[in-house]
Amino acid sequence: MRAVTISIIYLISILQLSAQKNDYNWAMGSHATSTIDMILKDSIEKEFWPFTLNFTSDPMTIDYYPYRRFMFGATNTNYSDDSGKLVCYTNGMQVFGSDDLPLQGGDTINYNNYWRNNVHNATGDVYGFRQFQGNIILPMVQDGKELLYDFNIMVDLYVDEPIGVWYTIIDRQCNGGKGCVISKDKVLIKKMLKSNLLQACRHANGRDWWIIVLDSEGVTYYTFLLDPTGVHAIHTQAIGKYNPVLSAGNATFSHAGDKYAICDGRYWDSIGVVSIFDFDRCTGLLSNPFFDTLVIPEASVGQSVAFSPNDRYLYVNNRNDLYQYDIADLRKPRIHIATYDGFQSNPDTPGFTQTPFGFWGYGPDGRLYNVSGAASAEHLHIMDYPDEQGDACSFRQHALHIPNNPWSMPNFPHYRLGPLDGSPCDTLGLDNYPVAKFRYEPDSLDYLRLRFTDLSYFRPESWTWNFGDGSPQESTKSPYHTFPHQGVYHVCLTVSNENSSNTTCRDITLGTSSSTDISTSKADISTFPNPVEDYLLVTLGEYVPAHGEISLYDISGHSVLTQRLYYGQNNIDVQSLPSGIYLWRFTDGSMQVREGKVVKR
Repeated sequence: MRAVTISIIYLISILQLSAQKNDYNWAMGSHATSTIDMILKDSIEKEFWPFTLNFTSDPMTIDYYPYRRFMFGATNTNYSDDSGKLVCYTNGMQVFGSDDLPLQGGDTINYNNYWRNNVHNATGDVYGFRQFQGNIILPMVQDGKELLYDFNIMVDLYVDEPIGVWYTIIDRQCNGGKGCVISKDKVLIKKMLKSNLLQACRHANGRDWWIIVLDSEGVTYYTFLLDPTGVHAIHTQAIGKYNPVLSAGNATFSHAGDKYAICDGRYWDSIGVVSIFDFDRCTGLLSNPFFDTLVIPEASVGQSVAFSPNDRYLYVNNRNDLYQYDIADLRKPRIHIATYDGFQSNPDTPGFTQTPFGFWGYGPDGRLYNVSGAASAEHLHIMDYPDEQGDACSFRQHALHIPNNPWSMPNFPHYRLGPLDGSPCDTLGLDNYPVAKFRYEPDSLDYLRLRFTDLSYFRPESWTWNFGDGSPQESTKSPYHTFPHQGVYHVCLTVSNENSSNTTCRDITLGTSSSTDISTSKADISTFPNPVEDYLLVTLGEYVPAHGEISLYDISGHSVLTQRLYYGQNNIDVQSLPSGIYLWRFTDGSMQVREGKVVKR
């Protein structure tokens, strides 16, 4: 009995720890082959820098790695540990560790004909596979070992078609804790498949994983199960709507795992199909299909779908248009959210740096991030409030300036999904113990009025907010609150369900009235990139200024640029400044908050 009790406690700990921050690092960038050439010349150009979207901080920041010897095509996924530390990342052809070196045994994975023309002749660096949703990493404990299963949709070089799914197994503990590949080139299914539709969902028991792929005609769905004994074929369901070869879309599960959706099409004749199914996390079966058609503009390479965090809405886009479906009533007409505004990242290269809509990524901050389907776009689109109906979802085109990053968007499952409590498959003694988390943003017109967004997970059922200013507690899931005056407030959120409660607190600094406030402030400022050529991204966190400004000073101390600075991400145009070293200084009213240096190329 004692052994059984220990085993259950261990499984509970795995659920609560391993499913928290596994998607907090988005390694991206370094797509073009000229990256390697520039590395050899010791002259990295900004548009080819490898970088990471880092969600361990709030707001999200960008970390860049100018000399990371890795190239992402469209195929991209990675895995972080429970605390958000990067463990490994892969482009389907190699898998690297947190030290930016190949894992032991990971310098060559999924070797097939594709490798012949996709390795740099001089350096041996590989270019990566080109499947937008072509791989995914799933954790599993087997025989006491923490393993990572990396599944990949394979492509044959000569026909350029997906020919099945292979997988690689990584042991996290071996090689002194750096991890190593212990098995690779294992075939899960050998069949012509849709290229961009590899997705996974947590089983209702809270431990295992369902994996779904679709045949090349868009009709037959193949379902597999990963459990402690390995990976197994479970179902073959012919329930799709015919959609011929040349996939240009992707698939997604809802956050609760009860829905599965696809937008897929062939771009040469403007045919696209939106498919929405119910999904049974116990049996792995799809049912109750809903189909809709979508006009696909010529040469569109970015049909994509994403659920809102509360699963009320499904967002579907082609290259030029974004729509919102109401999952609660699919009989309602879809709502048109946005049309691509024609913006180009670099007007000097028309056609190459367009920013049409592309593929979605689920931000741990509750936002949706959309990477352009264009070849050399340097911006991400962002949706701030996807739980809101219509325009209130706040979709901002080309909102975040990034290095050149064609198509690369990490593919993650919803790691923060627990067991389906009370279901027939809830057999492991696991429960959803809610974890509290939130973000906030100030009103642009009134910095004392904040909007709070709940990011809690593991099935919270009730919410209690204490704003630390003597006001009554609030039970709204995502409230607005106006604070009485400047100062530091200890804001706490408690979430609960029938199993337990959890509380998280944050000190929120609103403006400053004295040097004491400054000295105790945790104001965090990051700059990206540095050195910079055109736009400097300044991210301000842990401090909401009353009237923030950032000023740049040249080497002689003369002010050359001043701009308002707000909480969150701010783009600073430095294109007109001469090359050199500049001092930046962040002030709020008469008080200096932070300062640093930036190099202008």
